[in-house]
Amino acid sequence: MKKSGWQNPPPGRGLCVVFFLFLFLSPIEYCFGQVSKDSLWSFSKIRTDTNADNELDYLGEEVTITGIANISTGLFHEHYLQASIQNDSAGMSIFAMEIDNPFQSGDSLVVKGKIQRYNGLSEVSVDSYRVVNNNSKEPAPKSLNKAMANPSKYLGMLVEGEGSIIEKGSTFNGKYLRISSGELASGTIMVYVSNFHYLFDQFNFDVLSTGDKISVKGIISENNPKFPEERTYQLLLRTPEDLKYADFPKYYMFLIIGGLVLVTAIVVGWVLVLRKRVDSKTGEIQESLKEKEILLQEIHHRVKNSLAIVSGLIELQLDSTDSDEAKNVLQDSQTRIRSMALIHEKLYQTKSLSDIALDTYIRELVEAIHGTFTEYDDTVDLKFKLDEIELDIDRVIPCGLLINELVVNAFKHAFKKDKKGVLEVGLFKENGNIRLSVADNGPGLPDGFDLSSEDNLGSLLIDTFAAQLNAEIDIKNAGEGAKFTFVFSKN
Repeated sequence: MKKSGWQNPPPGRGLCVVFFLFLFLSPIEYCFGQVSKDSLWSFSKIRTDTNADNELDYLGEEVTITGIANISTGLFHEHYLQASIQNDSAGMSIFAMEIDNPFQSGDSLVVKGKIQRYNGLSEVSVDSYRVVNNNSKEPAPKSLNKAMANPSKYLGMLVEGEGSIIEKGSTFNGKYLRISSGELASGTIMVYVSNFHYLFDQFNFDVLSTGDKISVKGIISENNPKFPEERTYQLLLRTPEDLKYADFPKYYMFLIIGGLVLVTAIVVGWVLVLRKRVDSKTGEIQESLKEKEILLQEIHHRVKNSLAIVSGLIELQLDSTDSDEAKNVLQDSQTRIRSMALIHEKLYQTKSLSDIALDTYIRELVEAIHGTFTEYDDTVDLKFKLDEIELDIDRVIPCGLLINELVVNAFKHAFKKDKKGVLEVGLFKENGNIRLSVADNGPGLPDGFDLSSEDNLGSLLIDTFAAQLNAEIDIKNAGEGAKFTFVFSKN
């Protein structure tokens, strides 16, 4: 007959259930329960060496430790658990053949394992570990200078500081930099990256040079197969960001200097090539200019000689003519030709083939005209007030012919043989303009004199040459005699 309701278990079955529940819940309580402080080992106790014989007192002991991870799993080795944890005063390396549960730098861990020593490094060979808090911050790094002065005190701890590279090189299983803080008490330390490091290829030591000042952050460790005869402390870099330049690196300085030297060499090379080409062209141009200068000088010389021949022919005509009117006409023509011949003479005698010293030309022209009127050699004095002015040939010719007409006119109409005469010629620079004046102490101009209304050739030529110079004309009687003033632009 079936019974309804709860059936009592057979005798002994309840005891079995309790036993199996105990076996099942015990590991859960261990894995997820709280760890007693009394069961935790301090890092200093693990490193205890009472006899100072480099043999740990508790080597092989089972221990439980806790601390904050200062490196993430998978960096020092992609598959092995190679890391370290630390508290405020010390640190400890931990090692296992595999990574059961990845963690990040800053996570709080509880680790259980055995004490061992590998190449001088005291560490815990991990049996199991768990993350008890993954919201912690990465431990604040300690001073690198202090760690370099006493590295054994900072084993397994994160340190940070600056130093200058005094050596760089590689070993069969990694590459290193040896740095010095510059303080005698601190000594030196090796900054090391193993070729098992997950980011090994991203650490570019080639750009670094001895003497470069760098900033480093990493974990103090120890590794020397010759321990205990030799002890070697290292600073293990975690990521490429742990290595920075403190100063401008020599490598880049050399690159910049090399680049500047290369660019300078290229520029200098091009400049030399261009200069050679320019010099070649300049030589050709100078040679061509020299030939043209010689040609122009020859032309001016021949023009001057041709005008001299014409003047000589007029002189012969003067000697064979009895008419005073004809002689006056021929003499006027002769002085005009001489004024132009003097211009060409000046041009082939000077270096410039286009500009003439106007002051020198005026003086010589007036003196030459004075010499033509021999009857006034002793009775007419010449006075000059001339500024030094250079003028191009296109403006010198009308200027010279203008002076020629004025001076000849003065000798013909202003001076008497029995009276002392004075002829004043002025040349002045005034605000970019030229002021030319010719004055005499003769009887002066008749009342109502108008240059443009005069029907003689001399007046017509004066008006024409003044127009060619685009000159402003001022004609007046000044004291005794007449004064002609012309103001025109130099250009």
